Amino acid sequence: MDQQSFIKKEEFELPKSGKKSVNVTSVELEGETEKEKKPKEKKPAEHSYAHEIMADLEYRQQFKVTEVVDGEEVDMTPNYISDQPYADQFLTFNVHLKHEVNTMQLLHSRSSRSRTRQSMRGGVGGNKQSMDELINGIIYENIVFSASKVEEIKQGHVPVPFKKSFVKVTLRKSDFFVLFNQPSTTVAKGTPQGDQVEADNRHYEYLTMGKGKVRRRSDNDAQTTLVLTNSRTVNTIYVDFATVGSYVSNFEMYDTLEGVNPKKDAHATMLSLAKPGESVGTQVMDAAAAAYHEEEEAKAKERAKNQATELYQRPEFKTSLQYIGRTLSSNLYKAGMQRFRNFQQVDRCAPDVEYKYSLKLLFRLIPVPSYDERKAVSDMSFCTTNSDILAISYGLFSFSSQQVPSSGDVYIWSIKNPGEPERAYYYKIPVTALCFSPYLPSLIAIGMYDGSVEVRNVADLGNVPIAVSQRSTSPGCSPVVAIRWLKQTTDDDANEIDPFLSLSQDGSVTRFSIIKSPYLLGFTQMTLERIEGHPEGIRVPLMPTMVVESNRHPQGLYITTHPVHKDIYYILTDEGCIHKCSINYQHQYLEVLKCHDGGVNVMEFSPWSPKLFLTCGNDWYVRIWIDGMTRPLIELLDDFQPVHWANWSPTHSTVLVSMNRDTVSVWDIRRNILKPMGKHEMDSSYNTIGQFSNSGTTLVVGNERGNALFQGLNDMPFPPHFQYDELEKAIYKAIGNDQDLFIELKSIGFFGYPGKKNHKP
Repeated sequence: MDQQSFIKKEEFELPKSGKKSVNVTSVELEGETEKEKKPKEKKPAEHSYAHEIMADLEYRQQFKVTEVVDGEEVDMTPNYISDQPYADQFLTFNVHLKHEVNTMQLLHSRSSRSRTRQSMRGGVGGNKQSMDELINGIIYENIVFSASKVEEIKQGHVPVPFKKSFVKVTLRKSDFFVLFNQPSTTVAKGTPQGDQVEADNRHYEYLTMGKGKVRRRSDNDAQTTLVLTNSRTVNTIYVDFATVGSYVSNFEMYDTLEGVNPKKDAHATMLSLAKPGESVGTQVMDAAAAAYHEEEEAKAKERAKNQATELYQRPEFKTSLQYIGRTLSSNLYKAGMQRFRNFQQVDRCAPDVEYKYSLKLLFRLIPVPSYDERKAVSDMSFCTTNSDILAISYGLFSFSSQQVPSSGDVYIWSIKNPGEPERAYYYKIPVTALCFSPYLPSLIAIGMYDGSVEVRNVADLGNVPIAVSQRSTSPGCSPVVAIRWLKQTTDDDANEIDPFLSLSQDGSVTRFSIIKSPYLLGFTQMTLERIEGHPEGIRVPLMPTMVVESNRHPQGLYITTHPVHKDIYYILTDEGCIHKCSINYQHQYLEVLKCHDGGVNVMEFSPWSPKLFLTCGNDWYVRIWIDGMTRPLIELLDDFQPVHWANWSPTHSTVLVSMNRDTVSVWDIRRNILKPMGKHEMDSSYNTIGQFSNSGTTLVVGNERGNALFQGLNDMPFPPHFQYDELEKAIYKAIGNDQDLFIELKSIGFFGYPGKKNHKP
């Protein structure tokens, strides 16, 4: 390889660039030229080739390529190119050549006869070279690797400007997880705690220094790929501290320091009672007689008090007081009681009938006043067999409240005596849910704020519950938000009491059974998981940024059962989804339906259809659905406020009532679906929950002050004779403009009960 060929190679390896000016600095070589070189001794071929290559490389290193970029001179000299790729190509070619030679030799031995015949034939166009000539020709053939780059030499090469790379590194502090913690304890030796500590120490020494340390070990590392953040819902309330002054009078300070009734010395009292001219002995006798009379009077008062207490604790006396209270209340609430019992009905032939959908206050249930705190009406439930009995729980309704009451109550009211409750149960924690059993009407299940549940018999005059939950079987500590009773599905359990489901705020459903024990038998029926992606139902756009909730379980808000299939129940969550579940399948959903953009608060089936149901949520809507379709049939919107409660009217198939914190709206889908037919404000306090009476003509509304308002539905249209036909006609009329929905509903066909009758739970 001469000097000229080496320079061409350097020009070939220069990188391309958009710049035009390239300066090449050359260095003259000292010494003799190639012609003036004296002949030297011949060396082995391999040594001479290596010497020439090294000489060419040293010659190449004397060149320097520079380029002016933005006014500065930048070194653009190409880097050294290793000859390893060429060596690999030579090695590959040699292996391939050796394989071809072996193949040709094998073919030469097998085709000797055919060559002889061809030579005898003397073909004009045949190959007349021998095998040796072919092999020699392949061996001495010139090797050319690639000629594509030779064409690139002719093109202009402009160096690429050098740019520094940018790397961004973000460091975040990860959370600290405690995997194991063993605190030091000191207990007395010889006690059960001391024996347990000694056993623990022996086990620790066995695992660390004894034979237990000889065991298989493995180290595992894990790193999360998502950044877990807390949402605003888990932040605590900011606590304000302030210095507040208070006024204290001199009398209050004197009473505090000296006492209101300080004890006096007996000797000083006798001397102070002594009159002038009397002896001390006479005075002492008079004082002793006065003290004796005072003691007798105190004993008589205590005896009368004990008799009154004993008399009040007798069941007969309590029953007599209830009868007297009912008699007195009938004088005050006579008109309201008659309206509740539907004694005064409107004549269908009356000429002055108006449909105003109005509400009239009949009476108000006020609990025993509590001056230290205010308790809201958290839940209500009517007895299924006796419509006069209503159970109301007092405690906490809104779990975002800044002040949580320290106690809770459950009152059993009777419409015969709206002034005082028939039964009263007091608790040290707020009560959040209750429900009368539809199968054994005297049983009532009560849920607490701390997750505990108990069952009571309201027919029993004693103040002792039948059974309570225990932490070993129901370890949940979240508030109970809803309770529903289940019907026995088999005849084998006919002698047992029906179980019930309890929904907690953390999204867990517990099934409780009443057994021959003071404790309830409970086990986890379902644990909700958050929904990912787009479920069936309304289309709600997902957030563009990924949000990871601090809790992977959604919040449970309501639970209801299917009116026909007793093993099916529905769970409502704060994600706006309805989870259809079965008691025969644990920890598994049957269906998931997206109903609201926010929490869905209530789901109720129509009394005239086991497939038609309504839902209300925090997105201000009341939607009417039918089972089997993923689109709502009707959407009702009036106020821009979350709808706390909604339900169908038991007397009118096309009438439903919705309630928010301020007003109660009466809708009639047969007449108008754009605005309610009646809208009424209840009280100055916020509304919490509502409930229809068994007759359906009275609506009970509870508020945050603990009052329960009985509102009579007046000026209502007369109930149609064919209730289901009117309901079906109103629904088809409401969706008449949507042809796709109309056709889909037509394909379902009849969606009512057999005989078009209504169903009462």
